[in-house]
Amino acid sequence: MATMFIKHIMFPLSLLLLLFIASPTTNAMLIKDMYTFCKETADVDFCLKYIGTDKRILAAKDFNDVLLIAFSQCKIQVSEATKQINKVRQNFSGPNGKRRIKRCEINYGLASALFDEAYEIGILKGVQNKAHNAALDGLDYVRACEDEWKINGPVQKSPLTFYNTNIDKLFSIIFIIVQKLNG
Repeated sequence: MATMFIKHIMFPLSLLLLLFIASPTTNAMLIKDMYTFCKETADVDFCLKYIGTDKRILAAKDFNDVLLIAFSQCKIQVSEATKQINKVRQNFSGPNGKRRIKRCEINYGLASALFDEAYEIGILKGVQNKAHNAALDGLDYVRACEDEWKINGPVQKSPLTFYNTNIDKLFSIIFIIVQKLNG
């Protein structure tokens, strides 16, 4: 009789546990909400790839959490660009190429610090404009790197355009998020 009682008690508890595990995190953003948001951006596929598939999106409770993911994705792109600089450095042995690589290295270092700052400020909530401004300053350094390949000497194709473009697109997402947070 006691075994039967335990089975009857355990079944609803196990069902409740299953529902808890299968259901989304309390107050978490739903995947459909993320898709709807990405449709508001200039590049839906890019948004879904870099923001919507980020593992942390499942725990995001609101747009402030999504903003932190976007800052973090900018930082990842900066890190990848820095690796690219080290890979291609030897391909630019002339004075213009060396100067441009060095300028980009410096700019990406500054951008990295600013995206870190944006993330740290963004954690505080309610100061998203200040975080946005730090990210904008970081973007300006990235853009200056890209521009470096077009000025002060013959125009060359930047070896960092892919990362520069990604950061630019991520910033456009950050801008939309900040507008939503400012309501």
